[in-house]
Amino acid sequence: MLEHSFCLIPRVGVGTEEKYWNAGLSSWDDVFAPEAERLLKTKTTWVRQYVEEARERLNAGDALYFQRLLPSAQHWRLFRAFRDDAAYVDIETTGLGIGEDHITSIALYGHGEVKTYVYGQNLEDFQDDIRDFSLLVTYNGKTFDAPFIERYFQIKLNMAHLDLRYILKALGFTGGLKQCEKQIGMDREELDGVNGYFAIVLWNEYQRTRDPEVLETLLAYNAADVVSLEQLLVHAWNCLSAKTPFGCDLQLPKATEPVVPHTASRAVVERLQSRMGQMF
Repeated sequence: MLEHSFCLIPRVGVGTEEKYWNAGLSSWDDVFAPEAERLLKTKTTWVRQYVEEARERLNAGDALYFQRLLPSAQHWRLFRAFRDDAAYVDIETTGLGIGEDHITSIALYGHGEVKTYVYGQNLEDFQDDIRDFSLLVTYNGKTFDAPFIERYFQIKLNMAHLDLRYILKALGFTGGLKQCEKQIGMDREELDGVNGYFAIVLWNEYQRTRDPEVLETLLAYNAADVVSLEQLLVHAWNCLSAKTPFGCDLQLPKATEPVVPHTASRAVVERLQSRMGQMF
């Protein structure tokens, strides 16, 4: 989709881009044809220069360059070009509020592998691992996960960022991540009914008991979040690309779920739910 995109060029909006498409300029290659000059007129040199630079940046894997140039509503166009270098990330915290809150676990799915990081064990390893990616994918991460990570580790996530909360909202999805999953028929199975607050309960229970099954359930929940991000983003991509003239050629198959290295204990979930009464 990026190579069909002209709205990343300054002074070329999505309306002008659509006119280009309708007039036969459907890809970057087309702007170098002699007949393109009749449409581009005084913008010919300008557009060609930007396309040449964009092609170089695409070949270099510079996702952040395209995020900076594309209108925010068009950031989804990054996905297919940079999918192989995407990191799906979700954090869990103690929920204690500003000043006392800290990260309890992080799940990262990328390059075909799900990794988890735990406070007091290997949490610091995340700083190095996230540097291997050029595209960050989260749900509500621009508001919560990314700023929290940057404050906690004192680092800058200098990478392109797709926040599914806004991409899905533009498609009419409502509610949080789990509600969005249900709207496309996804099922959490053993983790059905577990939410962000319950993740705090799991962490507190683990701190109290050091029961490995409790930690395993927390990490399984955290990992399920990042695996679902890819599923939802593929769905969003297919919906949004279908609205363009190139939709038929750009459709993606359903994402293949990776091996998740953690298994939730339904017994743990039910025991804690019972203890909490009807709260969940």
